[in-house]
Amino acid sequence: MSDSAELGATIEWFGASTFRLKARGLTIFLDAWLERPKGLPLYLPIDNVDECDYIFISHAHFDHLPGADRLAQRTGAIIVANAEAIHVMREAGVPESQLMAVSGGERIPLFTLTQRQKAFADHTTAGNNQDGLPPRPQQPGPVEPSPALAPIAVHVWPSLHCLMPPGDHRSIPEAIDSGTVYMGSGDYEGTMDITRGLKYGLGGLVKLPHLPSNVGEDMRRFIAYLQDNKTNQCSFYDGGQLLFNFLIGNQTLLWNSHLGGYSGILKEITPRPDVAILGLAGRANLNGRPFDGSAAEFVNQELKWLGEPRKVIWCLHDQGALNPKYTKTDAATAMVERETSSKVTTLSYDTPHAVFE
Repeated sequence: MSDSAELGATIEWFGASTFRLKARGLTIFLDAWLERPKGLPLYLPIDNVDECDYIFISHAHFDHLPGADRLAQRTGAIIVANAEAIHVMREAGVPESQLMAVSGGERIPLFTLTQRQKAFADHTTAGNNQDGLPPRPQQPGPVEPSPALAPIAVHVWPSLHCLMPPGDHRSIPEAIDSGTVYMGSGDYEGTMDITRGLKYGLGGLVKLPHLPSNVGEDMRRFIAYLQDNKTNQCSFYDGGQLLFNFLIGNQTLLWNSHLGGYSGILKEITPRPDVAILGLAGRANLNGRPFDGSAAEFVNQELKWLGEPRKVIWCLHDQGALNPKYTKTDAATAMVERETSSKVTTLSYDTPHAVFE
């Protein structure tokens, strides 16, 4: 059972894989794609965010990283992300003290901004002694409170970006079904296809002074968004997908923003999550290879490896900037609830929901 502090934890969804987690006095953003291209809904302007302690970035792409720099500069939050995303944030002017590069395997105590400010003051005036607790051995870099004071901890793990459905990108429909089965692949199909497509496809369009007449209005708005690279900081290289497992008292929340992962890691993650937020878009990527089967079958297997968390929340399935813009989730939900003990919870946008029930 959860204690009262854990029961007070809330999660809000702002589309794609961007969430705001509030728990034990901490405000945490999962991804930062709040302000999106014209034509996509805006649920929370960055200028309306006054509190944030940490921003966790799953990877450096256009629908996950943009806004993290402005959010961090506005609130003093620490950005935790892979080296590619951190490089982009550094170039955008985020102070080094607010940047934490990770690659998987890290275990990190999380503190409120107030705790971090107090630790700095105590270090300056009283030898880094917080509330009578033994100080953490001083290491290079920003002063941190004693880990014993951390309200939450997080474990970072390597993960994988999804793959695109087979065929030319122009043939990909606006909506795909999580029950659609994909089989077979070439010897070298993998995430390099996405990196090359973004760098040379979208990247090529971004560099053009004038777009061809056959480019649709949605794509024109999206290209204009990417061309505003001072406001919308991102990379065409994902930098290495990450998943995060948040330890909140006796409860655990896992966030894996894409339809991919390493089976060995998913089987071994401890503590096992009580709640899992999972990406549901594209063709699943298992161990760096295209998964033979449907998205529904992949997340069903993923949840079994994770120990069948009691609650599941889908993400990345709603309206996006590029085809496929939507993923139909019914098949995945039905399979998971038929074949596991996990139950799917559907979130409303911009509305706090209890994380642990």
